[in-house]
Amino acid sequence: MVEACGRLAQSLGMARSVGEIYGLLYLSPQPMTLDDIVQSLGISKASVSTGARQLLSLGAARKVWVRAERKDCYEAVLDLGELARRTYENIFKTRLKNSEIHLTELMAKLDAEKGSHSVQDHAVMAERLERLRTIQSRIKTLLPFVERIFL
Repeated sequence: MVEACGRLAQSLGMARSVGEIYGLLYLSPQPMTLDDIVQSLGISKASVSTGARQLLSLGAARKVWVRAERKDCYEAVLDLGELARRTYENIFKTRLKNSEIHLTELMAKLDAEKGSHSVQDHAVMAERLERLRTIQSRIKTLLPFVERIFL
């Protein structure tokens, strides 16, 4: 589970350790300190600290108070549906919007540099950017359906 969460985090563009920390917290029957996480995963305290902050900001983990424990303790947010919705909103939609902006800029730059490339090279690059725009358009068409299912 920890390994799978690490790979999932990587596929979403986050550090592998962020996913591993979430997986560990998800499986843990009680809240864990940063030291507990370091010991369990065998990764640096700096990585664990950074990963825990990212999980807190994503709403995937929360700090909890534990009697007789002087250090901060963390637990996973267990509502995977809510976590999926937040990930969709905060990561996927943001990246899609950024890629749309970037693709528009690339197309404008290609048009501005039209004379810098052979006619054939320009046509190939323009056609490939247009393919990307088509894929992007199809994804945007599917978003309302995805949102109705998950949101």
